[in-house]
Amino acid sequence: MLYAVETEKLTKYYGQNRGVVDLSMSVLDGEIFGFIGPNGAGKTTTIRLLLGLIKPSVGEAKIFGKDLPPAGGKLYRRVGYLPAEINYYPEMTGRDLLEYAAGFYNISNYQWVEELVDRLRFDPDQKIRTYSPGNLKKLGLIQALLHKPSLLILDEPGSGLDPLIKQELFKILEEVNQRGTTIFFSTHVLEEVERICSRVAMVKNGKLIHIGPVDELPGKEIRVVTFKTAGRRPSNVALEKLGKAQELPSRPGCYRVLSHLPVNELVSYLGRFDLDYLRITNPSLEEVFFELYDLPAGGGEKHHV
Repeated sequence: MLYAVETEKLTKYYGQNRGVVDLSMSVLDGEIFGFIGPNGAGKTTTIRLLLGLIKPSVGEAKIFGKDLPPAGGKLYRRVGYLPAEINYYPEMTGRDLLEYAAGFYNISNYQWVEELVDRLRFDPDQKIRTYSPGNLKKLGLIQALLHKPSLLILDEPGSGLDPLIKQELFKILEEVNQRGTTIFFSTHVLEEVERICSRVAMVKNGKLIHIGPVDELPGKEIRVVTFKTAGRRPSNVALEKLGKAQELPSRPGCYRVLSHLPVNELVSYLGRFDLDYLRITNPSLEEVFFELYDLPAGGGEKHHV
């Protein structure tokens, strides 16, 4: 069995502060693998280790069965990378940057690049300093994809993109995956993981706390229920049966509930109220972690990760 990514007791400390600790996991060649956790969990540290940008304190990592070379080694010609924060030469145009990047891979046929430019609705002829965060993200995605990598490492790829572009991005990722590209997808947005990933790893405070199929993701049963009653205020007992409830300060009479009730039971119970407004959504990843793992407000530690 071929693994695109393997880590064994991978550990990184920054002085006394932890980055990741004893991280052991494997990503199958050809899968879309989600890597999730709240801010400060160690996701970016792990990616930097995989890319050889920093060295581990303890443990090891491999890409396609080979030990990691220093950053810039030939193995990384097979890797595409999108960082969470993108910084390019501000006076270049997007096209200049893409042509410059293509030169590292001896790309002479720009048909694939032009297809990405078109599908992501990106204007490559503006100077980089004029781009919005969303357009910078598009540029970073095109650069990561332009050489058709065997392994694509994405750090928060959906942030800054409008919903239509994000939907198109997911289509592109699914297509390149079907052609054989392994995707390592780091995010803090549960909906993105559920949309595209087959397996997922969850990290908290630098440690792996869950790995498995996305259908077995902890917290999938949690729902966020926002409602307003047309009649009298519901009793505390009634609210407690729904879950963890709070009245929204800016909307008197409107309640937000984090509920563990099965969907059918939840809908049946809500039918007892004289509802004026109802919305049921999935929780954010932070809410899942706060609920299941008792994290402090704000997402926990944030040391160099």
